[in-house]
Amino acid sequence: MTFSKVPRVFPVSICVLFICCLMMFAGCSQGGSVGSASSNSGSSASSEASKAVAEGPYASGVHHAELTVEGYGPITIELNADEAPASVANFCELAQSGYYDGLTFYRFVDKFCMQGGTKGNSSSSQDESLNSIVGEFSRNGYENDLADDFKKGTVAMARRSDPDSAKSTFFVTLDTSEDVSMSLNGQYAAFGTIDEQGMAIVDKIVADHLPSVANPQSGEIVDEAKQAKIVSIKVVD
Repeated sequence: MTFSKVPRVFPVSICVLFICCLMMFAGCSQGGSVGSASSNSGSSASSEASKAVAEGPYASGVHHAELTVEGYGPITIELNADEAPASVANFCELAQSGYYDGLTFYRFVDKFCMQGGTKGNSSSSQDESLNSIVGEFSRNGYENDLADDFKKGTVAMARRSDPDSAKSTFFVTLDTSEDVSMSLNGQYAAFGTIDEQGMAIVDKIVADHLPSVANPQSGEIVDEAKQAKIVSIKVVD
């Protein structure tokens, strides 16, 4: 993965939706409010953790994982480790260990994202036993073409304000639009994609769960019983 010394510059004029979405992902994707101590410790731990997982069998090439949500057919995620080796290796390691089994998708923002994979199944939760991984995107100095062009069906790591704070939480984008690209391009570690067939299932999951969202802006479903349960994520190859 080539290190980019000059991060790209984004427009100063930003719409309200962009600000809301950025706060949603950077501010509470991996937990609640972010303190300086939390941010510093996340950065120091991430380099060692990322180095370790990036040397594993899933740290290069293209791989596939099968995501099954209770009540729905399997969804295939194509994982691109050549663009995001640490993110793919970390995701596969957690999936193979059964970490995601029984967790949920708890956040649904119409035409924007479906998010989950967090121990505690809420935006205020975080698994302190997991190490953070490096943020593989241009704003953090890493070349990642997938992260520079968010489209419908892109799978990426959620994080706190610290660019190196991602752990297990991930999200799937639900639309190809200017709002999505403006909010996410170059700022989150995209590591996979879901094809049209898989996204038809994702769209059904989202449609079934949006009525349970109390606040459309945050997109969170508070009642765990109404969240979308992850039965399993299996690494196929």
